[in-house]
Amino acid sequence: MKNIRKQPTIKDVAREAGVSLKTVSRVINNSSKVKPETREKVLKAIKTLGYRPNAVARGLRIKKTYSIGVIIADITNNFYSNIVRGIEDVALSRNYSMLLANSDEMLSKEKLYTRVFTEKQIEGMIIVPSAGSKEYLKPLLKNVPIVFIDRDVEELEVSSVTVDNERGAYELTKHLIVDHGYTKIAYISHTMGVTTSDKRYEGFKRALYEFGITPIAELIKLDNKTAQDGYRATKEIISSGNRPQAIFTSNNVMALGAMKALEYYSLEAPRDIALVTFDDIKWAEGFRPHLTVMSQPAYEIGRHAANILFKQMDGESKLEKVVLPTQLIIRDSCGCTMIKKNN
Repeated sequence: MKNIRKQPTIKDVAREAGVSLKTVSRVINNSSKVKPETREKVLKAIKTLGYRPNAVARGLRIKKTYSIGVIIADITNNFYSNIVRGIEDVALSRNYSMLLANSDEMLSKEKLYTRVFTEKQIEGMIIVPSAGSKEYLKPLLKNVPIVFIDRDVEELEVSSVTVDNERGAYELTKHLIVDHGYTKIAYISHTMGVTTSDKRYEGFKRALYEFGITPIAELIKLDNKTAQDGYRATKEIISSGNRPQAIFTSNNVMALGAMKALEYYSLEAPRDIALVTFDDIKWAEGFRPHLTVMSQPAYEIGRHAANILFKQMDGESKLEKVVLPTQLIIRDSCGCTMIKKNN
């Protein structure tokens, strides 16, 4: 008969690391009351011995599920998938699992998943808030830590991680005006009523007004949701008889629709119409011409949000409103390459 190898116990880990049972327990349960060097010794002992804590039993004992819930707008959007990666990496480092749901920009689905996550007794939530009142969250906030990402909700005192959307849109529009001399600029926005789209539209208009340009109503298409909406909006703009010199799309989904519409009319960016977008995506540099974008640090948004959430789950009550900078990445689609060639 083969000898059955005895599974290492928490006592074995404590003996190996030269610490008390309580210290090992604190490390396993991600307590903040452990010095970094001590935590490292315990983790090394756990790895050396191959110790595997019983997560289910541990969770029952200390009323933890070791899971967080994440609700985003749409996982097929590369921007959100990068955010989720940042969240997941932090959660994994804390030995937590992550439950993921898509709201599809629908308040009803957002409410549904917050209820589902609550029933599953998750310990915290990270939410991309959809448009609509968040009054329903007030009772939940008394018991479950929540962090908003990408968008903020001014009516609630909830920690959030966003970018400076207004300034980013202003700078991108200013680039089209100052560096290219464009005065007839179309604007295609995603869902209105959330801070990202509202602030970007404000930044776009601020740049126009600052340089004495009046927005042209028929070139402004707001509150779109899908790439197909962006496609339809761009076709309406091009067929209006008042063709713009440039198109600014407020996110990468709208940019996809705009590119398909340009192709439909056999138009090229920037030769016929310049095209820029808010969001950098993997294919932006691979697309011909390369897209000029206002890039957001998606992974960092997720990482910051997860770190804030875990601090709240550890008992910290400080409200944090983190606003990260954006970065203008100039490529070909705005016309910069053509200017260089002509010079």
